[in-house]
Amino acid sequence: MPKRFSDEDIQKIIDTHSQGTHSQGAVDPEGPYLTDVLIAGSGPVGCAYARTILDKQPGARVLMIEIGSQDGPVIGAHHKNSIKYQKDIDSFVHVVQGALQPLSISQEETHLSTLGGDAWRLRPNQSLVMHSRNPKQQPEVNLRASAATRTVGGMATHWTCCCPIPHEDERRNNPIPWEELEKLLNRASQLLNIDKGAFDAKDFIRHQVVKSTLLKALGEERGITALPLAVKRRPENQNYVTWSGSDTILGDAVTSEGFTLWAEHRVTKVVPRGPNSPEIAGAMLRNLRTNDDVFTVVVCCGAVGTPQVLYNSRINSEALGRYLCEQSLAFCQIVLKQELVDGIETNPDFAAKVKAHRDRYPYDPLPIPFHDPEPQIMIPYSTEHPYHVQIHRDAFSYGEVGSKADSRTVVDLRYFGKQQISKDNRVSFGDEHARGWQPGISDIYGMPQPTFYVTRSEEDHILDHKMMADMTAVANTMGAFLPGSLPQFMEPGLALHITGTTRIGKDKNDSVADEFSFSVVHGYQNLWVGGNGCIPDSTACNPTLTSVAIAIKGAEAVVDYLKKSA
Repeated sequence: MPKRFSDEDIQKIIDTHSQGTHSQGAVDPEGPYLTDVLIAGSGPVGCAYARTILDKQPGARVLMIEIGSQDGPVIGAHHKNSIKYQKDIDSFVHVVQGALQPLSISQEETHLSTLGGDAWRLRPNQSLVMHSRNPKQQPEVNLRASAATRTVGGMATHWTCCCPIPHEDERRNNPIPWEELEKLLNRASQLLNIDKGAFDAKDFIRHQVVKSTLLKALGEERGITALPLAVKRRPENQNYVTWSGSDTILGDAVTSEGFTLWAEHRVTKVVPRGPNSPEIAGAMLRNLRTNDDVFTVVVCCGAVGTPQVLYNSRINSEALGRYLCEQSLAFCQIVLKQELVDGIETNPDFAAKVKAHRDRYPYDPLPIPFHDPEPQIMIPYSTEHPYHVQIHRDAFSYGEVGSKADSRTVVDLRYFGKQQISKDNRVSFGDEHARGWQPGISDIYGMPQPTFYVTRSEEDHILDHKMMADMTAVANTMGAFLPGSLPQFMEPGLALHITGTTRIGKDKNDSVADEFSFSVVHGYQNLWVGGNGCIPDSTACNPTLTSVAIAIKGAEAVVDYLKKSA
């Protein structure tokens, strides 16, 4: 069994591993902290690990570390649960914008061509390096809109809660057999509280109008259906819903004596027990050490943050940060056709709601109640149409309607396309031309600055063109394009669905984590990774459900390790 660390042991670890630009090696005045499991990251995947471990091993001590703050009284709650955002979905756009921190800003974007002549300015060959400004980033291979949310709950504080089942084409490389993966996806659905019918009631006007219009135009063969969403209608008032966040996944585990959350703490690196040791002895915040017997680390810091921590830990993997896939994103907004809006008045399914609304608001020109739920429709990925489609009215970091139109008549179309898998598509954290760990510039948190090298292949461009053509055709069946929201491809990275950077697999040359020990980093016994980066496939659908399913299996492997090593 691993021995208990003395103060001398801890100091030796700090002295050995605190060299370099990005280290934080000082011990906190309170001294080292003992835990059984350390989880870096408080998003859905980190919480799935915590919940599963505590359910299976109630006596375990789980310490969760989050680099961001806790912004509300409930750990990791979805911010859209606030009534004011459900009354005005456009106002939530600014919440999402405020939550997202860009990951890599190229030098071209920092040039101020109209700056006054007597102001401080960069000299030739100088570059800004603060706040993700990255002098190494080439703009043509950047994921310019890629961003991270650093708060307790992560992106689950503002995600759309869309949780589709991946198509066979989107899970070809997944080492989990489909029969087992299907069961894991079902368990993940329960953790996420998925309800496909929350927006699919017969008298939900906008949803049914959009759905019936699409079925009439495209037919049954496209598989048009309600979006599977992690959401429940509130029993006390059906006009409002509760969107699932990290708090939903944690459930009662958050009250367990064994669960501890430290907000505004950064996991800088994991520390092996010795040179070339397969065992992780601790993690560097300012102060961590193990318990007497066994210790595990689970890094769930996002598809960029997780390989960043591993890189800073001097974990050299040929596949680390590589095989990066991000979805292309086509977007437009339409205003519903006049005939569709007029048809609402004569539809018997809507008669009671329309009359009640007319009686209360006789001057409203629309027959749509103010509390009528937004449409939430999915056209799933298929081999014939290899992209995932969401037709709804929701808040992203873009797409605000504002005063341009009545939001009740506006429908958003979002098409997500796959990217061909390539080892050369990657995120890097050091010198591209050096072997092993190299110091470099830092991001806003003092960690190695991520730099993207991502391009789309000719095949990707062809499929993107096909996707755009389908989007414009589908949009025209429902209405006219909203001025300012014409069909367009969005900035690369805006989908925020990166996969592959810590992919699971059999071969350590093309994967970061082991498929058999499940999500354990190759060459280590007690270091797990979690998140969208673990998905070894290129996907078009939202990856969260798959990531949570993989996390459940990984968490069970953590429990087995704890039991066998006790």
